Amino acid sequence: AQATTVPVAKRPPLVPLFVLGFLAAVALRSTGVLPDALLTAAHTVQELLLAAALFALGSAVHLPTLSRTGARVAALGLTAWLLVAGVSLTAVHLVT
Repeated sequence: AQATTVPVAKRPPLVPLFVLGFLAAVALRSTGVLPDALLTAAHTVQELLLAAALFALGSAVHLPTLSRTGARVAALGLTAWLLVAGVSLTAVHLVT
């Protein structure tokens, strides 16, 4: 009898690399060695990239398909949006 080997699927890393990168960025920012000009530029780039991502997300919405989903789905979406907005507003008022 011939032995057959079963291919073993590669397991994903225990901690994704973007999490490690984020933690490294937090540690670097916490040291205070980054100049203010760099932080200001990074903030501007962050806002531009966020705007681009939101635009891309919004442009992927196909309104005719969305309108065919029905009133129940729209009501669920509206309810979820109101819940998230309410929790966010409450959190802002508690923190400030």
